[in-house]
Amino acid sequence: MLLILTTNGPYNALPSMSDWQTLGAHRFRSQDDVLCFEPHGELPLSQAQRWLQLLAAHFQQHPDGILIVDARQFTPPSAEVRRLFLSHFRDRRPAPPIIVFGANLLMRAASRLVLSAARQLYRLESDLIHCSLEAEAWTQVEQRHRLRQPES
Repeated sequence: MLLILTTNGPYNALPSMSDWQTLGAHRFRSQDDVLCFEPHGELPLSQAQRWLQLLAAHFQQHPDGILIVDARQFTPPSAEVRRLFLSHFRDRRPAPPIIVFGANLLMRAASRLVLSAARQLYRLESDLIHCSLEAEAWTQVEQRHRLRQPES
């Protein structure tokens, strides 16, 4: 279950379960410009295609948005799904910042290898941050929001 760090900022309320929408075994929700994704197991190609449609719609509405992924129960995607993701982000620039928490060591290493290959092959620039804990991930979100605010 995804719990939000209670702060004095805009993320101070726990979401009701009705805020979550499902995509197969996975679920997601948006909270202002932040899109939260909680995968449970493997993301099949048909669901990956639908997820990318939802992702594109969110970031069209929130061009400076952030994707936060709870990877505690995520299974590495198939080669076909990885290719689909790479082509999606290659065609849509800039890629949104992605904050991942809860990924095991193998997942973190694999995601860095895929991102490095994408940078070399497609000149894809993406901001990928791995955090161990959910609270660290939401702290990153808050820091990014503060950096965007004009100084008064």
